[in-house]
Amino acid sequence: MKILIIEDNPSKKESIEEVINTSLQNLANHYSINWAEDLTSARRYLYTEQFDLVIFDMYLPDIKGHGQERDCSFELISEFSHSKNYQSEAIALTQFEVNEIENIQLFNKAGITLVSYDESKGWKTALELKLSRVAQKIKCDFLIFCALAKERSAFSDTIATLGESQNISGMDCQEIQIGDKHGLIIKPNEMGLVSMAIVSSKAIELFQPKIVAMSGICAGVSGESNYLDIIVGKICWEYQTGKWKDGEFKQEPMQASIDSNLKVDLEQSKNDSSLINAVRKNLYATELGNMNIHVAPISSGSAVIADASMMERIGTQHRKMAGLEMEMYALYEAASQSLCKPLYFGAKTVVDMADNTKADGFHDIGCLTSARYVAIMLQKQLERL
Repeated sequence: MKILIIEDNPSKKESIEEVINTSLQNLANHYSINWAEDLTSARRYLYTEQFDLVIFDMYLPDIKGHGQERDCSFELISEFSHSKNYQSEAIALTQFEVNEIENIQLFNKAGITLVSYDESKGWKTALELKLSRVAQKIKCDFLIFCALAKERSAFSDTIATLGESQNISGMDCQEIQIGDKHGLIIKPNEMGLVSMAIVSSKAIELFQPKIVAMSGICAGVSGESNYLDIIVGKICWEYQTGKWKDGEFKQEPMQASIDSNLKVDLEQSKNDSSLINAVRKNLYATELGNMNIHVAPISSGSAVIADASMMERIGTQHRKMAGLEMEMYALYEAASQSLCKPLYFGAKTVVDMADNTKADGFHDIGCLTSARYVAIMLQKQLERL
């Protein structure tokens, strides 16, 4: 648990810390406190770090030791509302009477509890309640999304450890641990972009992960990928967007792309022989001997495609398109538009070519190789985050 105290009065800060330490005494090794003594440092903390609880003071100097205290409530509320901490628990402790504060509605809209800091000690009760709520919240280091049950169950044969299945806020979740990091694998109710968009948006906002990923199976594009190749979505788009005009469909694909620094790590994984060997361990399909990892464009759509001519038409949207699947674009958009801004990537294994020979013979091995790749790359990223 991480707590930020924005307060320039040492005596008041000491009183606040006393309440925190008393309330969380059984969690002595599981929380940390940061202290911002001026508006400048408060802004820096709010934008660069994520906290479970933010405790505000309304009057601060702009820079410690320079100038007088002033009412910074408008700036603080604005910074808080637009930072990665926008869903964190928050409380403002003021020495003024609450009913005398003119901009009280700003606090209410931002979800910040406003309490008078006075001799009645009512503020202690309010702060203790906030601390209790924070201690009970479920937070995850990472999330994995799988459209199919067999894609999720494949993680049982990876470096990860699977835990119990849970219904959390109506979502089908299964606990997973990679090293000392904890996460959830979440499966939407149905395949396709709509279900994935709903569940991924909901889960990212609820669990505030540092990184999210997707694994599973996909169709390949002849000439760009082969059976059992792993395709990592460098850019992703929905091929179904556009406009019907004069009896013809004019495509207008909207794209989402991965973080540039993460892209470098994913590109380097293509030549990591130890990673490739770990992905193929104890698997003997002939096609795995020539398995490649492609960090390439991949397209998404809610329809199952088993038609070579349709696949060719979709492929005209990007000359380097390597795969076609049904959910990745929804995850990329949900993650990129979230205010908590997690890193995100998707990796799927080619199991067919979306033509009339489409079958499920490679499904199990495809689910497993993509799960192993995702687990390994998550471990590498989580060590840095």
